[in-house]
Amino acid sequence: MTSLAGSEPAAAPALLFPADCRPGETCLIQKLFDHDPGPGRSDYRCGLLTTDGHDGIDIRLRTMAAMRSGVAVVAARAGTVLRTRDGEADAGLGGPDRVGGKDAGNAVVIDHGDGWETQYSHLLRGSVRVRPGQVVTSGETLGLIGLSGNSEFPHLHFTVRHGGVAVDPFVGLAPFAGCGTRAAHTPLWSRPVAAQLGYAPAGVISAGLSSEIPPSPVTMRDPPPALAGVHAPLILWVDAFGARSGDRQEFSIIGPRGEAVHTQVSDVDKGGLSWFAYSGKRPSAAGWIKGRYVGRYRIVRAGAVAAEVETSALLQ
Repeated sequence: MTSLAGSEPAAAPALLFPADCRPGETCLIQKLFDHDPGPGRSDYRCGLLTTDGHDGIDIRLRTMAAMRSGVAVVAARAGTVLRTRDGEADAGLGGPDRVGGKDAGNAVVIDHGDGWETQYSHLLRGSVRVRPGQVVTSGETLGLIGLSGNSEFPHLHFTVRHGGVAVDPFVGLAPFAGCGTRAAHTPLWSRPVAAQLGYAPAGVISAGLSSEIPPSPVTMRDPPPALAGVHAPLILWVDAFGARSGDRQEFSIIGPRGEAVHTQVSDVDKGGLSWFAYSGKRPSAAGWIKGRYVGRYRIVRAGAVAAEVETSALLQ
């Protein structure tokens, strides 16, 4: 078990990280709680890593293979199971109409007392291990991260509620003071968890080198496309999040001898919570030389690197 753990004072929530994965490594927090009361969107750092009305956080897996390997969803705090649902297909990309109102898919709701509840949504079909009325301990496995309900990618949607009202675990109960203020917030995470959950304004979900442009989202393509041979194009593709209009994106592909075989720098046009980008080159008549190629990608914002990744592939 690699879930982030911490103590649980009786007087206030001290939540564990609700998934058995390493944030920023084997999983990513891609979408945060929306604090904009109107039709716009704003996360707790005044960024755009959310959607209008989003009432929790999305902890996503990088690939379908990671979902199949089985990533545990764990109770963020001890409590009593209120409700469960299982049996919904891991269809993904179905939209609210297709899932028949069961947007959360397979899910578990836990009562922690004093008006506090947590909900764990989009679990893998057949993976729910608890039942209503069961008392669970902190860190106990509830199910596995899946793709059920209205879900675009394998992830856990984690919601915290107090008195029936959704609460941002990065902010706590104090009213959100708005962007541009220095108001202190008290996160609901336990101290060890809070210390490890930094804010990333953008990030790379997956990247690769291939001979064709993969469909987006690449996460749903399993396995992703590969290099087809020395006479096929060489393409660096990236599935990212948080790119903004005005960001600069930099592509580079390095050949087996350390030489740059392709570079491209361009401005991000519109950006978005999800961002797919690619750049590449066709070979000369002689074709590429065989060996290992390295692809590097960066998103640069206001002169600082907001996200970057390096990937490689062997061309035979």
